[in-house]
Amino acid sequence: MIRIILASRSAHWALAALLCAAGLSALIGTHVLRIELAPARPEKLPLAELCAILAATTLAIITRPRLWEWDRVAHTHRARAVAAVVAATGVALPAACVLAVVPQLPDGTPWDWVLADILALSATLWLATPFLGPLWSGLTTLLLWLLCGALHNVQPDLTPYLPTSGYTEAEAHWPMTIVLIITALAVHVRTLGTVAGHRAREDPS
Repeated sequence: MIRIILASRSAHWALAALLCAAGLSALIGTHVLRIELAPARPEKLPLAELCAILAATTLAIITRPRLWEWDRVAHTHRARAVAAVVAATGVALPAACVLAVVPQLPDGTPWDWVLADILALSATLWLATPFLGPLWSGLTTLLLWLLCGALHNVQPDLTPYLPTSGYTEAEAHWPMTIVLIITALAVHVRTLGTVAGHRAREDPS
């Protein structure tokens, strides 16, 4: 099964896209996007997270045709396993964007919360992909990232209930991240990763 995935041209393009995103993160990932709707408590969004969203979106776009082909061929356990592996890989690989900036951080700087944020955002994107398609899922995840940043700034009391951590808090939200990852994988096992419109065209009944 793994050999099938690695032998596909999609895997080669996905690796190239990931390397580009990680390289971009190495260049700009330590910078931040400042949100100051409430100036007394400015919020900062690490650009490494933005690079990860770009990586996850690109991976979803590149692998989508392969998942559609598996969906048309068979609804077997093997096809569902392949869909789950591809989704898990798509969620995990954008973490390279934070790993690319770790060597540049001062000793003792916490970065596990950025890793948790990236995994949560990637899982959200892959969770939405079968329903919205990869591009719209990427845009929705980008808006979610910005919205969470704004809420961290103006309503810090909501921070523990959001999928991403606040810059001031810098505390990973692992339980929510794990739930999002498991849900995303379950959705891909059920749908084989295909978008709703494609399923309706293939099976009008």
